[in-house]
Amino acid sequence: MRIESLSTRSVTIAIFVMLAVVAILLSTLAGFYFRQSALDAQMNSLSRVLEVATQEMLKKVRHHSFDLGMKLSQSKKLVQAAKKSNTSGVSNLLDDTFINGFVGFSDINLVKLRVFDLDLNLIGESNEGIKGIDQQLSAVLHDTISNRDKSLRLRAVDAMWFSAKGPLFSAVVPLGGLRPVGYLEVIVDPVFNLPEIAKITQTPVSIYSMAGEQVNATGQAQTDEHLPVEYVLQTSTGEPAFRIVGLENVERLNTEMKQTQVVTISGFLLLALSTLLFALWLFNRFMLSPLSMMATNMRQMAQGKLDYAVESKGLSEFNSLAGTFNTMAEQVRMRAYDLERLLDLDDSAIVCFDGDKEMVFFNKAATALFGYSNDELNDLDLNDLFVDDVPGRIIAEASTGDGGESKLPTVLVCKHKDGREFKCDSVINSLDVMGQKGYAIALNSIIGDEHLLSSQNEQRLEAVEQSLESLLDLARTNPSLTQGIGNISSFFKTGAASGVDKATIREQAVTVMNAALACWERERGKSKLDLAEQSKIWPVYIDKSTPTTRTLDKYLSLDNCPKNPRSQRVLDTAEFVLREVGRKDSAACDKLREELDAYRELLSGVKKIRRVAQDNSSC
Repeated sequence: MRIESLSTRSVTIAIFVMLAVVAILLSTLAGFYFRQSALDAQMNSLSRVLEVATQEMLKKVRHHSFDLGMKLSQSKKLVQAAKKSNTSGVSNLLDDTFINGFVGFSDINLVKLRVFDLDLNLIGESNEGIKGIDQQLSAVLHDTISNRDKSLRLRAVDAMWFSAKGPLFSAVVPLGGLRPVGYLEVIVDPVFNLPEIAKITQTPVSIYSMAGEQVNATGQAQTDEHLPVEYVLQTSTGEPAFRIVGLENVERLNTEMKQTQVVTISGFLLLALSTLLFALWLFNRFMLSPLSMMATNMRQMAQGKLDYAVESKGLSEFNSLAGTFNTMAEQVRMRAYDLERLLDLDDSAIVCFDGDKEMVFFNKAATALFGYSNDELNDLDLNDLFVDDVPGRIIAEASTGDGGESKLPTVLVCKHKDGREFKCDSVINSLDVMGQKGYAIALNSIIGDEHLLSSQNEQRLEAVEQSLESLLDLARTNPSLTQGIGNISSFFKTGAASGVDKATIREQAVTVMNAALACWERERGKSKLDLAEQSKIWPVYIDKSTPTTRTLDKYLSLDNCPKNPRSQRVLDTAEFVLREVGRKDSAACDKLREELDAYRELLSGVKKIRRVAQDNSSC
């Protein structure tokens, strides 16, 4: 499983995003529960308000009923009729109240008046009012009066009870004053007074019977801005009588809750962000920044900048790690430098080539012998420096000899930069380091026609052979530490990326170089010689007073391109051309960008390009 690396910035952004998401989710969840809790509390509070308002309404009904009952109980005619148990007389006197009216008639809805004797037997009732109710006192009132002490016989009682016509309210007062002769019952319909609840609560109220029928309603209809609050009015025996539904406008409550939620979220985010910023500052100060600096220094050292040292100002563990890495790098660096200096002990020119006859190493004496600079010598191969067929001589010697000696003393005809040829006393060593084939050639002195093989040259080659092989082995295991020593690290490269063959890389390198040259010539109107001179990437040679670009020309043809092309030079050339042409949108520039991206992917091992090789004319 492949895990991509993340930068410090990406991690920080991810932390902030996660914090914001968590804060929003928590705040939303808290807001929902807060709103629900607030609504529940509001409903409980409003239900209590409805209960108080209902009891206040009943209190007024009780007051008006008692007031009417007390005034009627003082009537002498009614007292005399009750004493004589004159039913018709009692009924006529009671009907007179309905006919002529009474004080407070607009405050209650009087539906019946009845007179009972001291044993609570019915003497008479009004003919006016409600019909079809029981001809006896309700059970709750009957029990209350029957079971109370005699000292309380002059006290009035009241109750809400269920009749055949629905819930009614009765107030019973003694008839006859201090010497009661019976009881007067004032029966009131409480539905008439229920709207008083809306006036008390200042909210719309709807009254429903327990069967669900609406018996009264005040105010507006229910909307989303109203919170319905219910209260059940019960009779004196605990039976539900009416369902009272009040509508509370919760718009202000919602506004307050939203403001509270905004303040809560803002405060939480501010506190969390402040804490996180402080934690990130500490984390960055003591971990991320030192680690990033260490990674940068390590990358620079891995690129061959051996003079760098890893620095760390963070935790003690980082200091210990940096010190250990610096010590290890210093040891490897000193080993590489010692081996390189060993190969430059005297004037012997030493050159090394890989199996594809390409230059992988040379010492300072080689540059003086052949007349090339370091950059120029880097791009040459075996055939550019020698007239003789070196691999052929090795094969011929192996076929005629006993095969026990890998060194071949001989005289080689060499090519100087200025074109002249000269002979050198040489020793050719066929190398086989960790399975990689190559050639190491030691050139000692320039000789004339006579063959004078110098034993000193062979001894020098033997002296440096072990150091050279050690250097090659070091390049195989730590190629970044030997990048500054010629191209020795390329001796071990089979491709820029795992699973990518040399032929594919060579093919794509030629494609990129041709695309870069085409873009340069089309957009800038200049030649490849101008490209080599201005970019400072490719050497310019003088052949018979004529400037040429031999090395650059090799990268424009698949047949002549080195087996191990210098990938970084190809990348640098393409990027230089793109910088020079700017952000132009043309077919040549688009082609270059496309091929450059493909080459980068190929080098990184992400994508393996398979394409048919182009012929020389298309190149």
